[in-house]
Amino acid sequence: MTLLVDVGNSAVKWARLAADGSVSAGGRVLHRGGQDVAAALAGAWATVPAPRRAVGCSVASAEVVAAVERAAQVAGLADVEWMRSQVSYCGEITLVNGYLDPGQLGADRWHALLGACARLPGASLVVVNAGTATTVDCIRVGEGTARFVGGCIAPGVRLMLESLARGTAGLPLASGAPADFPDTTDKAIVTGVFDAQAGLVERVWRRFSTGLGRAPRLLLAGGHAELLAARLPAELAPLIEHNLVLRGLALRAAVR
Repeated sequence: MTLLVDVGNSAVKWARLAADGSVSAGGRVLHRGGQDVAAALAGAWATVPAPRRAVGCSVASAEVVAAVERAAQVAGLADVEWMRSQVSYCGEITLVNGYLDPGQLGADRWHALLGACARLPGASLVVVNAGTATTVDCIRVGEGTARFVGGCIAPGVRLMLESLARGTAGLPLASGAPADFPDTTDKAIVTGVFDAQAGLVERVWRRFSTGLGRAPRLLLAGGHAELLAARLPAELAPLIEHNLVLRGLALRAAVR
């Protein structure tokens, strides 16, 4: 049994990878807010069956990574094997990293792209992670090889909401769901933020579609995926697929 660990900007997510390649549901612990992350994780991981291997990727601070490693030690796991971005991956799927400096690509984005290719093999893709940051990445498929050709990073929904509240004198930290014709300040802010996110996704999707000469598949993941999908035109046919990073880590963990 292998523990897969995705250490994001706001939370630590994990799942269990069995010897037959199946991935079972795991859990999630927020590391924003000052709670004892190491203790929370150690308690959850104490029940992971042997053999107790841990494979992960992280975009969090060194302090959070250290807390994850302490939790693994307390739970009796082996040292966490931290996976980074690659020049290319060849295994169940093939994916080439098109960044000018492949090592600069965030480990979370790389593994999400691997997970997306495994979910929809053979398809050109736009992969969106609507988390603390919103990333919109493009994968072109041709002649049996998938290639990550580039993507965008923008502040996520929560960061946009917090930015308006922090940077203005009269606007609140808004919450709720977007509306077509907002009739309160909270609704106006939330709708503006979600429509800005949706506009970025649609713009990248259409630009990529023009270059491909056909419509790519659109995958959405992250905590705001459902609300974001609802603001997109039906033509884009968004598919919500959470835990793409863990799916990508499962591919990497299977190759020793």
